[in-house]
Amino acid sequence: MARDTTKYNFNGKYDLNKRDLAKEIIEKYIYDNPSVDYEKLKNIFNYKGLGYKKTILNKEDYLSWKKDKKDTQKRYFPPILLGNQEIYIKNQWGVGNIYSLIELAKEEFKYDIEIVENQQEVESHIINSEKKVKLEADFKIKTLLLKGVPGTGKSRAIENIINDKLQLQDHKQNILRINIHSASSNADLMQGIGISSTNGKIEYKEKQGLILNFIEKAIFNPNQPFVLVLEEIQENSLNELIGDLIYLIEDDKRAKGYEADNEAYGYQELVEKIIADKPETAYVEVPYLVNSSTEYRKMIMPDNLYIFCTSNYRDDKKVIEDNLLRRFEVLEIYPKVEVVHEYCREFFEQLNDNILNVMCDEIHPDRFLIGHSNWLKVDNEQDFYRAFLKVVVEFKDIKEVEFNDFKEIVQELPLTQELNFNSYKSLIEELQTKAGYDFLD
Repeated sequence: MARDTTKYNFNGKYDLNKRDLAKEIIEKYIYDNPSVDYEKLKNIFNYKGLGYKKTILNKEDYLSWKKDKKDTQKRYFPPILLGNQEIYIKNQWGVGNIYSLIELAKEEFKYDIEIVENQQEVESHIINSEKKVKLEADFKIKTLLLKGVPGTGKSRAIENIINDKLQLQDHKQNILRINIHSASSNADLMQGIGISSTNGKIEYKEKQGLILNFIEKAIFNPNQPFVLVLEEIQENSLNELIGDLIYLIEDDKRAKGYEADNEAYGYQELVEKIIADKPETAYVEVPYLVNSSTEYRKMIMPDNLYIFCTSNYRDDKKVIEDNLLRRFEVLEIYPKVEVVHEYCREFFEQLNDNILNVMCDEIHPDRFLIGHSNWLKVDNEQDFYRAFLKVVVEFKDIKEVEFNDFKEIVQELPLTQELNFNSYKSLIEELQTKAGYDFLD
Protein backbone atom coordinates (compact mmCIF):
# COMPACT_ATOMS: atom_id res chain seq x y z
CA MET A 1 0.00 0.00 0.00
CA ALA A 2 1.39 3.39 -1.00
CA ARG A 3 2.08 5.93 1.70
CA ASP A 4 -0.11 9.01 1.84
CA THR A 5 2.09 12.01 1.01
CA THR A 6 -0.61 14.67 0.85
CA LYS A 7 0.59 18.14 1.85
CA TYR A 8 -1.37 21.07 3.22
CA ASN A 9 -1.31 24.86 2.98
CA PHE A 10 -2.34 26.66 6.16
CA ASN A 11 -1.73 29.88 8.05
CA GLY A 12 0.66 31.30 5.45
CA LYS A 13 2.77 28.13 5.31
CA TYR A 14 2.93 25.75 2.39
CA ASP A 15 3.46 22.03 1.83
CA LEU A 16 3.01 21.05 5.47
CA ASN A 17 3.06 17.34 6.19
CA LYS A 18 0.49 15.86 8.55
CA ARG A 19 2.43 16.31 11.79
CA ASP A 20 3.48 19.88 10.99
CA LEU A 21 -0.10 20.77 10.04
CA ALA A 22 -1.35 19.40 13.37
CA LYS A 23 1.22 21.43 15.28
CA GLU A 24 0.36 24.58 13.31
CA ILE A 25 -3.39 24.17 13.98
CA ILE A 26 -2.90 23.73 17.73
CA GLU A 27 -0.37 26.56 18.02
CA LYS A 28 -2.67 28.91 16.10
CA TYR A 29 -5.60 28.00 18.34
CA ILE A 30 -3.51 28.83 21.41
CA TYR A 31 -2.42 32.12 19.82
CA ASP A 32 -5.99 33.04 18.86
CA ASN A 33 -7.27 32.22 22.37
CA PRO A 34 -4.75 33.72 24.82
CA SER A 35 -7.01 33.04 27.83
CA VAL A 36 -7.28 29.30 27.19
CA ASP A 37 -5.87 27.05 29.92
CA TYR A 38 -4.51 23.52 29.95
CA GLU A 39 -7.75 21.91 31.11
CA LYS A 40 -9.69 23.45 28.25
CA LEU A 41 -7.04 22.39 25.75
CA LYS A 42 -7.32 18.82 26.99
CA ASN A 43 -11.10 18.92 26.59
CA ILE A 44 -10.70 20.11 22.99
CA PHE A 45 -7.82 18.01 21.73
CA ASN A 46 -7.40 15.00 24.03
CA TYR A 47 -10.21 12.77 22.87
CA LYS A 48 -10.43 9.43 21.12
CA GLY A 49 -11.80 10.93 17.91
CA LEU A 50 -8.31 12.26 17.20
CA GLY A 51 -6.99 8.74 17.64
CA TYR A 52 -5.11 9.51 20.84
CA LYS A 53 -6.06 10.77 24.28
CA LYS A 54 -2.74 12.43 24.90
CA THR A 55 -2.55 14.91 22.00
CA ILE A 56 -1.50 17.67 24.40
CA LEU A 57 0.39 17.27 27.67
CA ASN A 58 1.76 19.74 30.16
CA LYS A 59 5.21 19.14 31.60
CA GLU A 60 3.96 17.17 34.60
CA ASP A 61 1.81 14.86 32.49
CA TYR A 62 4.54 14.55 29.85
CA LEU A 63 7.15 13.45 32.42
CA SER A 64 4.68 10.98 33.86
CA TRP A 65 3.95 9.54 30.40
CA LYS A 66 7.63 9.49 29.45
CA LYS A 67 8.67 7.47 32.46
CA ASP A 68 9.99 4.01 31.54
CA LYS A 69 9.33 4.59 27.81
CA LYS A 70 11.94 4.32 25.09
CA ASP A 71 12.34 6.50 21.98
CA THR A 72 10.13 9.25 23.39
CA GLN A 73 11.83 11.97 21.36
CA LYS A 74 9.87 10.99 18.23
CA ARG A 75 6.47 11.12 19.89
CA TYR A 76 6.18 14.83 20.80
CA PHE A 77 7.42 18.14 19.47
CA PRO A 78 9.69 20.32 21.64
CA PRO A 79 7.50 22.20 24.13
CA ILE A 80 5.82 25.57 23.58
CA LEU A 81 4.67 27.96 26.28
CA LEU A 82 1.09 28.35 27.48
CA GLY A 83 1.39 31.18 29.97
CA ASN A 84 4.13 29.88 32.27
CA GLN A 85 3.46 26.21 31.46
CA GLU A 86 5.31 24.06 28.97
CA ILE A 87 2.96 22.28 26.57
CA TYR A 88 3.94 19.22 24.52
CA ILE A 89 2.13 18.49 21.23
CA LYS A 90 1.96 14.98 19.83
CA ASN A 91 3.71 14.50 16.47
CA GLN A 92 2.32 11.08 15.55
CA TRP A 93 -0.28 11.88 12.87
CA GLY A 94 -1.52 9.68 10.05
CA VAL A 95 -4.45 9.36 7.68
CA GLY A 96 -6.56 7.88 10.44
CA ASN A 97 -6.53 10.95 12.69
CA ILE A 98 -5.38 13.99 10.73
CA TYR A 99 -8.72 14.36 8.94
CA SER A 100 -10.56 14.44 12.26
CA LEU A 101 -8.34 17.32 13.35
CA ILE A 102 -8.83 19.11 10.00
CA GLU A 103 -12.60 18.77 10.36
CA LEU A 104 -12.41 20.15 13.90
CA ALA A 105 -10.29 23.09 12.74
CA LYS A 106 -12.60 23.90 9.83
CA GLU A 107 -15.95 23.43 11.58
CA GLU A 108 -15.18 24.72 15.09
CA PHE A 109 -12.26 27.12 14.59
CA LYS A 110 -13.28 28.28 11.07
CA TYR A 111 -9.73 27.75 9.80
CA ASP A 112 -9.05 27.64 6.08
CA ILE A 113 -6.91 24.60 5.24
CA GLU A 114 -6.02 23.77 1.66
CA ILE A 115 -5.33 20.14 0.81
CA VAL A 116 -2.73 19.83 -1.93
CA GLU A 117 -3.67 16.77 -3.97
CA ASN A 118 -1.15 17.06 -6.82
CA GLN A 119 2.35 17.44 -5.44
CA GLN A 120 3.86 18.25 -8.84
CA GLU A 121 1.83 21.46 -9.00
CA VAL A 122 3.30 22.88 -5.80
CA GLU A 123 6.96 23.65 -5.16
CA SER A 124 7.88 21.75 -2.03
CA HIS A 125 10.98 21.48 0.11
CA ILE A 126 10.71 17.75 -0.53
CA ILE A 127 11.73 16.42 -3.93
CA ASN A 128 9.30 13.66 -4.97
CA SER A 129 10.44 10.12 -4.28
CA GLU A 130 10.70 9.21 -7.95
CA LYS A 131 13.10 12.12 -8.38
CA LYS A 132 15.06 11.33 -5.23
CA VAL A 133 17.92 9.82 -7.17
CA LYS A 134 21.56 10.12 -6.30
CA LEU A 135 23.46 12.70 -8.33
CA GLU A 136 27.22 12.44 -8.63
CA ALA A 137 29.13 15.63 -7.74
CA ASP A 138 32.73 15.92 -8.92
CA PHE A 139 33.68 19.10 -7.04
CA LYS A 140 35.33 19.24 -3.64
CA ILE A 141 35.14 22.98 -2.86
CA LYS A 142 32.00 23.73 -0.83
CA THR A 143 32.52 27.48 -0.33
CA LEU A 144 33.93 29.50 -3.22
CA LEU A 145 34.34 33.23 -3.84
CA LEU A 146 35.25 34.51 -7.30
CA LYS A 147 36.29 38.15 -7.25
CA GLY A 148 37.49 40.64 -9.82
CA VAL A 149 36.42 43.57 -11.96
CA PRO A 150 33.04 43.41 -13.77
CA GLY A 151 32.88 41.51 -17.03
CA THR A 152 35.50 38.83 -16.36
CA GLY A 153 33.21 35.77 -16.45
CA LYS A 154 32.72 35.06 -12.74
CA SER A 155 29.08 34.05 -13.10
CA ARG A 156 29.90 32.02 -16.19
CA ALA A 157 32.59 30.11 -14.29
CA ILE A 158 30.07 29.23 -11.57
CA GLU A 159 27.58 28.11 -14.21
CA ASN A 160 30.24 25.80 -15.67
CA ILE A 161 30.85 24.27 -12.23
CA ILE A 162 27.11 23.73 -11.73
CA ASN A 163 26.64 22.06 -15.11
CA ASP A 164 29.94 20.22 -15.67
CA LYS A 165 31.08 19.31 -12.16
CA LEU A 166 27.80 19.00 -10.24
CA GLN A 167 25.66 17.75 -13.15
CA LEU A 168 22.74 20.02 -12.27
CA GLN A 169 21.89 21.32 -15.74
CA ASP A 170 18.59 19.38 -15.61
CA HIS A 171 17.94 19.97 -11.89
CA LYS A 172 17.27 23.70 -11.63
CA GLN A 173 15.24 23.16 -8.45
CA ASN A 174 18.57 22.37 -6.74
CA ILE A 175 19.93 25.85 -7.48
CA LEU A 176 19.10 29.12 -5.72
CA ARG A 177 20.54 32.36 -7.13
CA ILE A 178 20.29 35.58 -5.16
CA ASN A 179 21.58 38.93 -6.36
CA ILE A 180 22.74 40.80 -3.27
CA HIS A 181 22.04 44.53 -3.11
CA SER A 182 22.08 47.28 -0.53
CA ALA A 183 18.48 46.62 0.51
CA SER A 184 18.96 42.86 1.04
CA SER A 185 18.17 41.87 4.62
CA ASN A 186 18.47 38.97 7.02
CA ALA A 187 14.67 38.90 7.21
CA ASP A 188 14.43 38.21 3.47
CA LEU A 189 17.13 35.55 3.38
CA MET A 190 17.03 33.87 6.80
CA GLN A 191 14.09 34.67 9.06
CA GLY A 192 11.84 37.60 9.81
CA ILE A 193 8.39 38.60 11.01
CA GLY A 194 5.36 38.82 8.74
CA ILE A 195 2.37 40.97 9.68
CA SER A 196 -1.18 40.22 8.53
CA SER A 197 -4.71 41.18 9.51
CA THR A 198 -7.61 38.75 9.87
CA ASN A 199 -11.06 40.08 10.78
CA GLY A 200 -9.50 43.25 12.12
CA LYS A 201 -7.01 41.36 14.28
CA ILE A 202 -3.33 41.93 13.57
CA GLU A 203 -1.21 38.79 13.56
CA TYR A 204 2.57 38.53 13.74
CA LYS A 205 3.99 35.37 12.19
CA GLU A 206 7.40 33.86 11.68
CA LYS A 207 8.55 34.28 8.08
CA GLN A 208 11.20 31.89 6.87
CA GLY A 209 13.56 33.36 4.29
CA LEU A 210 14.79 32.07 0.94
CA ILE A 211 18.02 30.59 2.22
CA LEU A 212 16.50 28.72 5.18
CA ASN A 213 13.88 27.21 2.88
CA PHE A 214 16.64 26.13 0.51
CA ILE A 215 18.65 24.57 3.35
CA GLU A 216 15.58 22.48 4.25
CA LYS A 217 15.47 21.13 0.70
CA ALA A 218 19.14 20.18 0.89
CA ILE A 219 18.76 18.48 4.28
CA PHE A 220 15.89 16.31 3.06
CA ASN A 221 17.83 15.27 -0.06
CA PRO A 222 21.38 14.47 1.14
CA ASN A 223 22.28 12.42 -1.96
CA GLN A 224 21.93 15.41 -4.28
CA PRO A 225 24.11 18.52 -4.55
CA PHE A 226 22.43 21.88 -3.90
CA VAL A 227 23.99 25.20 -4.88
CA LEU A 228 23.39 28.59 -3.29
CA VAL A 229 24.78 31.35 -5.53
CA LEU A 230 25.18 34.82 -4.00
CA GLU A 231 26.00 37.40 -6.67
CA GLU A 232 27.56 40.83 -6.05
CA ILE A 233 28.23 40.26 -2.35
CA GLN A 234 30.26 43.48 -2.17
CA GLU A 235 26.95 45.37 -2.03
CA ASN A 236 26.16 44.28 1.52
CA SER A 237 27.58 42.54 4.59
CA LEU A 238 27.35 38.75 4.60
CA ASN A 239 27.72 38.87 8.38
CA GLU A 240 24.46 40.78 8.59
CA LEU A 241 22.70 38.74 5.92
CA ILE A 242 23.61 35.15 6.86
CA GLY A 243 25.34 35.57 10.19
CA ASP A 244 23.74 32.45 11.69
CA LEU A 245 25.37 30.28 9.02
CA ILE A 246 28.93 31.57 9.25
CA TYR A 247 29.99 29.14 11.97
CA LEU A 248 28.49 26.17 10.12
CA ILE A 249 29.86 26.48 6.60
CA GLU A 250 33.26 24.95 7.36
CA ASP A 251 33.64 21.39 6.16
CA ASP A 252 34.26 19.79 9.57
CA LYS A 253 31.09 21.30 11.03
CA ARG A 254 28.66 20.06 8.40
CA ALA A 255 26.07 17.30 8.80
CA LYS A 256 27.26 14.18 6.98
CA GLY A 257 26.29 10.55 6.47
CA TYR A 258 22.66 10.69 7.57
CA GLU A 259 19.46 9.39 5.99
CA ALA A 260 16.38 11.54 5.48
CA ASP A 261 12.76 10.43 5.25
CA ASN A 262 10.27 13.27 4.84
CA GLU A 263 7.38 10.94 5.61
CA ALA A 264 8.83 9.84 8.93
CA TYR A 265 10.10 13.20 10.15
CA GLY A 266 9.26 16.84 9.95
CA TYR A 267 12.12 19.26 9.33
CA GLN A 268 12.95 20.16 12.93
CA GLU A 269 12.52 16.55 14.01
CA LEU A 270 15.02 15.45 11.37
CA VAL A 271 17.51 18.07 12.54
CA GLU A 272 17.15 16.87 16.12
CA LYS A 273 17.60 13.25 15.01
CA ILE A 274 20.75 14.05 13.00
CA ILE A 275 22.28 15.82 15.98
CA ALA A 276 21.33 12.97 18.32
CA ASP A 277 22.65 10.27 15.97
CA LYS A 278 25.83 12.17 15.05
CA PRO A 279 26.89 14.29 18.04
CA GLU A 280 29.88 15.63 16.11
CA THR A 281 27.49 17.64 13.90
CA ALA A 282 27.78 21.34 14.73
CA TYR A 283 24.65 23.44 15.09
CA VAL A 284 23.53 26.89 16.11
CA GLU A 285 20.40 27.73 18.05
CA VAL A 286 18.01 30.22 16.49
CA PRO A 287 15.36 31.93 18.64
CA TYR A 288 11.70 32.10 17.74
CA LEU A 289 10.93 35.71 16.81
CA VAL A 290 7.23 35.63 17.70
CA ASN A 291 6.61 32.51 19.77
CA SER A 292 7.08 33.09 23.51
CA SER A 293 8.69 29.67 23.91
CA THR A 294 12.04 29.56 25.64
CA GLU A 295 13.03 26.76 23.27
CA TYR A 296 15.41 27.47 20.39
CA ARG A 297 15.35 25.89 16.96
CA LYS A 298 18.52 24.14 15.93
CA MET A 299 20.10 24.90 12.56
CA ILE A 300 22.62 22.70 10.78
CA MET A 301 24.51 22.93 7.49
CA PRO A 302 24.17 19.85 5.25
CA ASP A 303 27.30 18.57 3.56
CA ASN A 304 25.62 18.62 0.13
CA LEU A 305 25.09 22.41 0.07
CA TYR A 306 27.58 24.43 -1.97
CA ILE A 307 27.87 28.19 -1.46
CA PHE A 308 29.33 30.10 -4.41
CA CYS A 309 29.77 33.88 -4.35
CA THR A 310 30.86 36.55 -6.81
CA SER A 311 32.18 39.99 -6.01
CA ASN A 312 33.36 43.09 -7.82
CA TYR A 313 35.71 45.63 -6.27
CA ARG A 314 34.49 48.50 -4.11
CA ASP A 315 36.53 51.38 -2.77
CA ASP A 316 34.42 52.00 0.31
CA LYS A 317 34.44 48.55 1.95
CA LYS A 318 36.11 45.20 2.05
CA VAL A 319 34.82 42.65 -0.42
CA ILE A 320 34.29 40.13 2.38
CA GLU A 321 34.67 40.28 6.14
CA ASP A 322 37.72 38.74 7.79
CA ASN A 323 35.79 36.00 9.62
CA LEU A 324 34.30 34.83 6.32
CA LEU A 325 37.46 35.18 4.24
CA ARG A 326 39.15 32.17 5.84
CA ARG A 327 36.03 30.05 5.29
CA PHE A 328 35.99 30.55 1.50
CA GLU A 329 38.30 29.51 -1.28
CA VAL A 330 39.00 32.93 -2.85
CA LEU A 331 40.03 33.09 -6.50
CA GLU A 332 40.88 36.22 -8.50
CA ILE A 333 39.40 36.35 -12.00
CA TYR A 334 41.25 38.61 -14.46
CA PRO A 335 40.36 39.82 -17.97
CA LYS A 336 41.23 37.36 -20.76
CA VAL A 337 42.77 38.87 -23.89
CA GLU A 338 42.47 35.71 -25.96
CA VAL A 339 38.64 35.72 -25.94
CA VAL A 340 38.34 39.29 -27.28
CA HIS A 341 37.48 39.65 -30.97
CA GLU A 342 40.58 40.05 -33.13
CA TYR A 343 39.29 43.40 -34.45
CA CYS A 344 40.03 45.08 -31.11
CA ARG A 345 42.26 42.52 -29.35
CA GLU A 346 45.43 44.61 -29.63
CA PHE A 347 43.58 47.67 -28.29
CA PHE A 348 42.18 45.69 -25.36
CA GLU A 349 45.51 44.17 -24.38
CA GLN A 350 47.34 47.52 -24.49
CA LEU A 351 44.50 49.23 -22.63
CA ASN A 352 44.86 46.99 -19.58
CA ASP A 353 48.68 47.10 -19.74
CA ASN A 354 48.53 50.90 -19.71
CA ILE A 355 46.08 50.89 -16.81
CA LEU A 356 48.49 48.88 -14.66
CA ASN A 357 51.38 51.19 -15.58
CA VAL A 358 49.60 54.52 -15.10
CA MET A 359 47.75 53.46 -11.93
CA CYS A 360 50.78 51.74 -10.38
CA ASP A 361 50.83 54.10 -7.39
CA GLU A 362 47.40 52.83 -6.31
CA ILE A 363 47.35 50.15 -3.61
CA HIS A 364 45.53 47.75 -5.94
CA PRO A 365 45.91 48.95 -9.55
CA ASP A 366 44.26 45.78 -10.88
CA ARG A 367 40.88 47.00 -9.64
CA PHE A 368 40.96 49.54 -12.50
CA LEU A 369 41.22 46.85 -15.19
CA ILE A 370 38.51 46.48 -17.82
CA GLY A 371 36.68 43.16 -18.20
CA HIS A 372 36.47 41.37 -21.52
CA SER A 373 32.72 40.68 -21.74
CA ASN A 374 31.83 43.85 -23.69
CA TRP A 375 34.57 43.16 -26.27
CA LEU A 376 33.79 39.60 -27.30
CA LYS A 377 31.83 40.55 -30.43
CA VAL A 378 33.23 43.98 -31.28
CA ASP A 379 34.13 43.54 -34.95
CA ASN A 380 33.47 46.99 -36.47
CA GLU A 381 34.09 50.69 -35.87
CA GLN A 382 30.65 51.60 -34.55
CA ASP A 383 30.58 48.74 -32.03
CA PHE A 384 34.09 49.71 -30.97
CA TYR A 385 33.04 53.28 -30.19
CA ARG A 386 30.04 52.02 -28.19
CA ALA A 387 32.23 49.70 -26.11
CA PHE A 388 34.89 52.38 -25.65
CA LEU A 389 32.21 54.87 -24.51
CA LYS A 390 31.39 52.52 -21.63
CA VAL A 391 35.07 52.54 -20.63
CA VAL A 392 35.15 56.34 -20.61
CA VAL A 393 31.99 56.59 -18.50
CA GLU A 394 33.32 53.98 -16.07
CA PHE A 395 36.58 55.88 -15.50
CA LYS A 396 34.75 59.19 -15.18
CA ASP A 397 31.72 58.31 -13.04
CA ILE A 398 32.54 55.03 -11.28
CA LYS A 399 36.30 54.95 -10.85
CA GLU A 400 36.48 58.79 -10.68
CA VAL A 401 39.89 58.96 -12.37
CA GLU A 402 41.17 62.41 -13.33
CA PHE A 403 41.02 63.05 -17.06
CA ASN A 404 44.77 63.60 -17.43
CA ASP A 405 45.46 60.14 -16.03
CA PHE A 406 42.81 58.62 -18.26
CA LYS A 407 44.23 60.45 -21.29
CA GLU A 408 47.65 59.01 -20.54
CA ILE A 409 46.12 55.54 -20.54
CA VAL A 410 44.20 55.70 -23.82
CA GLN A 411 45.40 58.38 -26.23
CA GLU A 412 48.09 56.30 -27.99
CA LEU A 413 46.07 53.10 -28.25
CA PRO A 414 45.14 51.43 -31.56
CA LEU A 415 41.77 52.50 -33.05
CA THR A 416 41.74 55.79 -31.09
CA GLN A 417 43.87 57.98 -33.41
CA GLU A 418 40.89 59.92 -34.77
CA LEU A 419 39.56 60.87 -31.34
CA ASN A 420 40.15 64.21 -29.60
CA PHE A 421 41.25 63.87 -25.99
CA ASN A 422 40.53 67.37 -24.63
CA SER A 423 38.18 66.52 -21.76
CA TYR A 424 35.73 63.88 -20.62
CA LYS A 425 32.87 66.01 -21.94
CA SER A 426 34.21 66.47 -25.47
CA LEU A 427 35.35 62.85 -25.73
CA ILE A 428 31.97 61.51 -24.59
CA GLU A 429 30.10 63.76 -27.03
CA GLU A 430 32.34 62.63 -29.89
CA LEU A 431 31.97 58.94 -29.03
CA GLN A 432 28.18 59.22 -28.77
CA THR A 433 28.10 60.67 -32.29
CA LYS A 434 30.46 58.08 -33.76
CA ALA A 435 28.56 55.29 -32.00
CA GLY A 436 25.46 56.17 -34.00
CA TYR A 437 23.26 57.52 -31.23
CA ASP A 438 21.51 59.81 -33.72
CA PHE A 439 18.44 60.24 -31.52
CA LEU A 440 20.51 62.69 -29.43
CA ASP A 441 20.09 66.16 -30.97
